[in-house]
Amino acid sequence: MKQDRYPVLIVGGGPVGLCLSMELSTRDVPHLLVNKRAETPRHPKGSTINSRTMEHLRRYGAGPAIRKTGLPENASCDSTYVSRITGYELGRIPMPTLKEKISNPGPWGETTLTPEPIHRSNQMYFEAVMKTHAESFGTADIRFGWELISFEDKGDHVEAVIKNLSNDKIETVVADYLAGCDGAQGLIRKQLGFKYSGRESTGDRFYDGSMASIYARSPEVKEVRNMADSWHYWTINPEGRTDFISLNGDDEFLLLSEVPHDLPFDQVDAEEIFRIAIGTTIDVEIISIQEWQAGLAMVTDHYQKGRVILAGDSVHLFTPSGGFGFNTGIDDAANIGWKLAAMIEGWGGAKLIESYEIERRPIGVRNTTTSGQYADKIGSLQFPDFVEEESARGKAARNALCQELASFKEEFASLGIVLGARYDGSPLIVSDGTPPPPDTPAKYIPSATPGGRMPHYWIEDKHSVFDLLGPWFNLVRVGPNAPSGSEFAQAAEVLGVPLNIIHVEADAAEEFYGAKLLLVRPDQHVAWRGDEMPGNVTEIINLVIGG
Repeated sequence: MKQDRYPVLIVGGGPVGLCLSMELSTRDVPHLLVNKRAETPRHPKGSTINSRTMEHLRRYGAGPAIRKTGLPENASCDSTYVSRITGYELGRIPMPTLKEKISNPGPWGETTLTPEPIHRSNQMYFEAVMKTHAESFGTADIRFGWELISFEDKGDHVEAVIKNLSNDKIETVVADYLAGCDGAQGLIRKQLGFKYSGRESTGDRFYDGSMASIYARSPEVKEVRNMADSWHYWTINPEGRTDFISLNGDDEFLLLSEVPHDLPFDQVDAEEIFRIAIGTTIDVEIISIQEWQAGLAMVTDHYQKGRVILAGDSVHLFTPSGGFGFNTGIDDAANIGWKLAAMIEGWGGAKLIESYEIERRPIGVRNTTTSGQYADKIGSLQFPDFVEEESARGKAARNALCQELASFKEEFASLGIVLGARYDGSPLIVSDGTPPPPDTPAKYIPSATPGGRMPHYWIEDKHSVFDLLGPWFNLVRVGPNAPSGSEFAQAAEVLGVPLNIIHVEADAAEEFYGAKLLLVRPDQHVAWRGDEMPGNVTEIINLVIGG
């Protein structure tokens, strides 16, 4: 038995575990990541990398490579409701292509709020890129094909036993902290005894019960479709409903379809589901099919215990509506990553790690609740059997359905959820007494009120303020008359806290941020703001590091 020691042991190498690895690597924290699967997935899962996740990937240096996966920049990003792909178009939510957003950001709004527009790429594609990028850091020991066998929190460290599944080699690993990113069925959550609660699957409607996930290839789809191209089709007809997603903008597709209660899954006819969605018989290759459970919106009662921390599906379960699942998990990793690094560096306060659950569990509840509401709306959609008829009543039914579908935009316009997460009430946040903006899922309202993500600002319309931020704490001096910030620098040095000072000189920036000084955390959330140098600088820094 070989024994190794690492500051952090990460269990689980999906998007959340890999992003936590990159969070630690960008701060030079050595760590070990083990993942039971020997390779990244070959069956598609989530297809939306939201703007907040792309901002994190930008910090890790992985953004450009991720942009090369999934939909090409000129591919349609529309979401369209149809009877069948060769049938009637019932409603369309037009969305700009990535190229349109990048080349002409103003009209679309999103890229004035973030330097990183949403990207449509499936986990099957981008996880492989994430793994390669995570492995490029010298501080990361990443082992796929290794399984966690057991662990014990010893109080001042965690002892874990891991196994190489290719040769049954056993190792004992000692770590300062254990991070469980191993999913809903993971050993770590079960051993800790954390329980999920929230919205369970009802099994009585579409997107709320047993579903078939079908990975298909057919170059003929674009030849037979009866409407303009889309990234995402919802097919609605009496034979069945399907969520039909373009993976590469060409010939690869993911179909999510309901499964009858009385039908064993091994009898699901994937080719027939594909035919029903298309509306005619064309050549198709069914590459793989998997069963999954839709309609979940659940959060565990705790996120951490002692030196063991959980993130991602280990603490929250989503249905795909809204595309919040792994994105919420990656934001978990951004929150706990710098805190673990601070503890390893030796300047993190006694309350720093416990702030993780305080800050992130309410976000898990908020995001799963919104996703569940979207799933309810999708699953509750009613339509008559004659919706496809070439008749007066058929036309009337389609018109009525079009009007109802016009209100389904929220799922695809959730910038409030994506960029508006706040840690109000956290012991690490210094309130300035100003109220935060309303928390509205579909709309993000930029605000530098402490607790929220620092609002994005374009410097001279071409440089992102985020690119000026260092990996640790940042004091942002705003406007031409901002104080020097030297007192913050001196206090941080005494406490051993790494602090970077930057200056955004524009008058417009001072008006935008509502203050001349912003203290920004490593996860880009505003911890404190003010116009003048406070008299209790040391107290402020000590508070924001959990002292």
